Amino acid sequence: MRVYSDRPSLRLVEVGDQLTLTLIYDFDTTATSPVLPEVLDVYVGLLGESGNNPASSHAGGLRALARLDEAKRMISRCLDCSVDEIIFTSGGTESINLALLGTVAAMGRRPKRALTTSGEHDAVIETMKALRDKHEVDIDFVAMTHEGVVDRNALRTALEEAPCGLASFIVVSNETGAINDILSLTSLVRQYSPEAIIHGDIVQVCGKMPFSFRRSGLDLASFSGHKFGAPKGMGVLLKRQNSPLSPIIYGGGQQKNFRSGTENVPGAYALALALQSHVMQMDEQREHVASLRKLFLLRVDSFRIPHVIISPDGASPYVLSIAFPGIRGETLLNALSAENIYISTGSACGSKRAGENHVLSAMEYDKETILSAVRISFAPTQSTDDVEHLVRRIADLYERYAMHGKRRGLPYG
Repeated sequence: MRVYSDRPSLRLVEVGDQLTLTLIYDFDTTATSPVLPEVLDVYVGLLGESGNNPASSHAGGLRALARLDEAKRMISRCLDCSVDEIIFTSGGTESINLALLGTVAAMGRRPKRALTTSGEHDAVIETMKALRDKHEVDIDFVAMTHEGVVDRNALRTALEEAPCGLASFIVVSNETGAINDILSLTSLVRQYSPEAIIHGDIVQVCGKMPFSFRRSGLDLASFSGHKFGAPKGMGVLLKRQNSPLSPIIYGGGQQKNFRSGTENVPGAYALALALQSHVMQMDEQREHVASLRKLFLLRVDSFRIPHVIISPDGASPYVLSIAFPGIRGETLLNALSAENIYISTGSACGSKRAGENHVLSAMEYDKETILSAVRISFAPTQSTDDVEHLVRRIADLYERYAMHGKRRGLPYG
């Protein structure tokens, strides 16, 4: 099945040889977002150009290199970084792997100890485990608060125990939208480990919140283009110029040997264009998304749907973690999906572990709340009508599954 879209919600869905005009209500844009129409047009046009290698010295190669350089300038203006601090990758996961594995390989005499939190994305957690199991790095997972941010007291205690050479923090949680004060965290780490290399996962930041790499206190920062309207398969690692880093991919020495392989010029330009589009409209989009989130919660209250808001006050308005006690999150997800309404039960990377959520567990929520939790994403492309439709369907499905099960004395629907 392929899905074609030229405006929000209304899609042409291809099933076999038949095209059907279908309304799709996508409330899972934290996992991925549709390519912006203006970006898609440019991207397709670039794909149609002659495929010149930016490393080639002929006129075609020089044009490709100029396009790549322009993409870097656009990103540098959006994220307040130098063009020399931009490394293109295949996505957020590769950027994270390069940041963590590459830092440890280049550590030299720095302490072979790394700190991260128990609320990180799987890409960070699994890479940290690989550093522990394959590279003999001592890894400490710092606790989170019930609000889903780093527990500063726990971080301070970990730093007092021994210095670290590497630290990694998620800036905005992909599960709850909780926002870490990254400058405060980097300052605390440097108080105890001045030479530590600090990495930030800014996947849920770019295009949604103001961000200055220069002022962040981070040495490395990873993000992925498909979270803000670029095609899948493009990411960036921001690397402060004096930060040591060894490559994990070897080849022709492209990108100053930090990431070998012919650069994806159409993908890089599309990522930069999508980022620029969101940054130019950031305040307006954030206000719209916040109003949708507020409307959703007001309507949930008006329908008297039992619920527990897991996302903390002050969280990113783009991400809402909420539990509906009495109905499993998986049941609600599947029932809504059957009506072309898409939500999630958490990170898409962890969706195969039904009923488990390491972030909510780290926030010390009980098993029943975790089982009934879902993640709802709000996006600039959604309308108030979309939100009204979502709430009405949740109300009806809650009545069908949760209340019906309660009357019959059954456990979760």
